[in-house]
Amino acid sequence: MNPAWILLFLPLIAAAANQLYLKRNAFIASMVSVASVAVTFAISLMLLGKEEALTPYSWATIGGFSIELGIKLDQLSTGMMVVVTGIGLLVHLFSLAYMADDSAKARYFTCLSLFMFSMTGIVLSSNFIMTFMFWELVGLCSYLLIGHWYQKDSAADAAKKAFLCNRVGDF
Repeated sequence: MNPAWILLFLPLIAAAANQLYLKRNAFIASMVSVASVAVTFAISLMLLGKEEALTPYSWATIGGFSIELGIKLDQLSTGMMVVVTGIGLLVHLFSLAYMADDSAKARYFTCLSLFMFSMTGIVLSSNFIMTFMFWELVGLCSYLLIGHWYQKDSAADAAKKAFLCNRVGDF
């Protein structure tokens, strides 16, 4: 498997593992998330400055119109991947201490891994449709992360506002 596809799907695999298997063990869930972003950062550094033509996968074809899923790996995208995964790694490391005593730490790190998947997807997207899909996923992840403490009215209201602002512009 091409390292670029690993870059894209490793955070998604971490989020799925956390949600499906590690909900009850917050420590391991957080470590899986941190490890996945650390590996994606290392792969990003290895790919820095490289250009590669990756064959896109045909997702849907209607008549002469085809929607393809692919990754664009050029100097700009590899540079941005270093930035996105580097900042993502710092956020994950900060979150280890900040969320240390949180009762829903596993859910938080699941959302954080899903957010990393969304951001890497935006950077690596080879077409507008993929960029749009990942942008919408970033909006969902922002809603979930901002509303993490949904029991507080202020957090729930802020999450709703962030979700709506992503859709219709700033209020």
